[in-house]
Amino acid sequence: MKFSKLLRSTKALSPIFAVLILIAIAVIAGIVVYMFTSGTIASMTGGGTAGQEKAAVQGVNVAGNLVYAQNTGGVVVKITNATIKDAAGNIIAQDGVTATLDIDGVLEQVDLTTDLSTLPAGSYTVTLVSTKGGSFVSSSFVVG
Repeated sequence: MKFSKLLRSTKALSPIFAVLILIAIAVIAGIVVYMFTSGTIASMTGGGTAGQEKAAVQGVNVAGNLVYAQNTGGVVVKITNATIKDAAGNIIAQDGVTATLDIDGVLEQVDLTTDLSTLPAGSYTVTLVSTKGGSFVSSSFVVG
């Protein structure tokens, strides 16, 4: 007898709280589904980072005034400018250059108009700038 009274006297969760919990579960499930489909659709359609310029400056030939660069992304990179900086970050020279880094990832050479061998002894970097504003910095190289 006491057990049947206990069952009758217990109250269930309020209908308002039940609806709020169900709405929260639906919103969370919707977010998970959205994140899954947007990531999957972006990778299938070539979205995400596929449209970004990516290049790597592989080396600098001081004697030949050459910079070797390689495209590592999914779009053609057109180089229009080269900036030479010293170890302190001061701009030493700027060259208007023309080079195209194709998607195939072949190592391309960029001819500089600045004679690197005439620079004062020290450490330098070359930054290649593309038409879309991408900057690709070389590792340090030493002159002298």
